[in-house]
Amino acid sequence: AGIDWDNKLLQLGANRTTEIQLCDVDFEPEWQKWVDKAIPAMAAIQISIETEVATQEAPSVEVVPKATSNKAEVKSEWSAKNPYYTNIIENYVLNGEGSKKETRHIVFELGDSGLDYKVGDALGVVPENPPHIVEELIAVQGWDRDQIVTTHNGERTLYEALKKDFEVHLASKKFVQSLAEKVVSTGVKITVKMVSRSRSRQQWSASEQELLPPELAPSTPSDSPAEKVEHLITDQKAMEDYLWTRDYVDIMNEFSAKYTPEEFFELAGRVKPRLYSIASSHDAHPGLVELTVGIVRFSYHGRDRGGLCTQFMADEIGTGQQRVGVFMSPTKSFVLPEDKSTDIIMVGPGTGIAPFRAFMEQRVFDGGNGRNWLIFGDQSAKTEFYYKDTIESWLDGGHLYRFTTAWSRDQAEKIYVQHRLKEHGAEIWEWFENGAYFYICGDKTYMAKDVHKALINIAIDHGGMSEADATHFIEKTMMKEQKRYLRDVY
Repeated sequence: AGIDWDNKLLQLGANRTTEIQLCDVDFEPEWQKWVDKAIPAMAAIQISIETEVATQEAPSVEVVPKATSNKAEVKSEWSAKNPYYTNIIENYVLNGEGSKKETRHIVFELGDSGLDYKVGDALGVVPENPPHIVEELIAVQGWDRDQIVTTHNGERTLYEALKKDFEVHLASKKFVQSLAEKVVSTGVKITVKMVSRSRSRQQWSASEQELLPPELAPSTPSDSPAEKVEHLITDQKAMEDYLWTRDYVDIMNEFSAKYTPEEFFELAGRVKPRLYSIASSHDAHPGLVELTVGIVRFSYHGRDRGGLCTQFMADEIGTGQQRVGVFMSPTKSFVLPEDKSTDIIMVGPGTGIAPFRAFMEQRVFDGGNGRNWLIFGDQSAKTEFYYKDTIESWLDGGHLYRFTTAWSRDQAEKIYVQHRLKEHGAEIWEWFENGAYFYICGDKTYMAKDVHKALINIAIDHGGMSEADATHFIEKTMMKEQKRYLRDVY
């Protein structure tokens, strides 16, 4: 997007004050260098602006019911760079016995922080690296864990710097590129293990290329470590597949590469906070903030791995033991309707149910008469029916007008939330015609796209629209103009 903006401005005759700076995920160092050049350059420009203001009759405006935040926004002193350190007071598994998933309900206390939030907001959590990976990294490099080092967060021990300041659970492209200076060609063949991003594993020896699966053969480097590094550097897909399942310990062991701590700091990415949709209403749970978190765990190359932040919350923090840094990330778009009599439809499979638990708690607290329809799905009702008792209490109390489920593994044919939307298409269209808001939370890659297509088909089948008109209605009218098709996808 940055390149597109740069090109467009040039086409319109604009002049750069500073050359464009392209950044990857580890953007902060490059961004800061650019800012240090750009601000003085812009300040040095003398701009004269002549403005002519013409008055005209105010146009007529159609008033569209808007969404509301329920609370006034107050800027907090706590942020990603200055998080509030707090405790987890509840941390339990939501899955039933026999589930292949690990989904947890995690409750943080806000103490005297003054932190406030509204439903739809996200909680930022600052993770730390697993102790065993930090210890392995120190051991493979032969570093002194108690050595005093200086990082972007000041002076601290090497162990503390590796645990808190840098993401060591996944290796960076810059690190692999640095191997070109560390690895020399020996002519010795090495074993190659490449894992595609679909997480299906293949293993073979570089001397057995004729046996490789055709789709993976192009990713195989030549004989020597130096040639393998060159191949990774020059083939973007090979680099991505290689890094998908490796951390620094894997790569250092594979290439016997040695670095000083200072060299490593220049190559490793800084720890970044993770954002999670809040699963509670602050009105319903004063002084607390609650999350629904899917814990990521897997094993590759003989070592256990996992999601940096989810494992940190599940394994290290416990309940009231180690403190964790948090801050609020407010939303201006994923919010409830201002009119409490407005109907809402919520689609949240898996951990996507999180914000809708919060929505329902808020709607119950507010006491409005708008109807609430929750569409939830996962693998099995026996093992993934999160918040079952709470949902049943909403149904019994008349707060939840309808609850529709899509259990993908409870029958021979897989059923997902988009299938349920199609089944209830006529009623969903009726709700749309009466001004209902539609919300979706969860997987952006597949689920959200399938739900989006289902909505367009509902407009075609039950709204009598052409495909073009249906697409315009869903994507322009509902989403952009009326702002009653709202998404929190990731």
